[in-house]
Amino acid sequence: MTDQELQFHYFKMHDADNNNKLDGCELIKSLIHWHEQGGSETGGVQGDKLFKDEELVQLIDPILSMDDSNNDGYIDYPEFIRAQQNAAANARP
Repeated sequence: MTDQELQFHYFKMHDADNNNKLDGCELIKSLIHWHEQGGSETGGVQGDKLFKDEELVQLIDPILSMDDSNNDGYIDYPEFIRAQQNAAANARP
């Protein structure tokens, strides 16, 4: 699978209501999924809460502020791709 196909798959996998937008709840689920995947490799204990509810809100609000360019409360696919590209550009040395 190409990087673009993987990004589209990841986006659609977390778009629970299939409206081609990620809302705050879907973003939370994507964060939890991403951290659970990483936790399984590091021996994380199943059933432990990865984040407190307040921590999740504190994580999601800045994501929406930075990546929701049209301020509709959702991350649509073009916004998602821009955010991924910006993250990749910022990660380069």
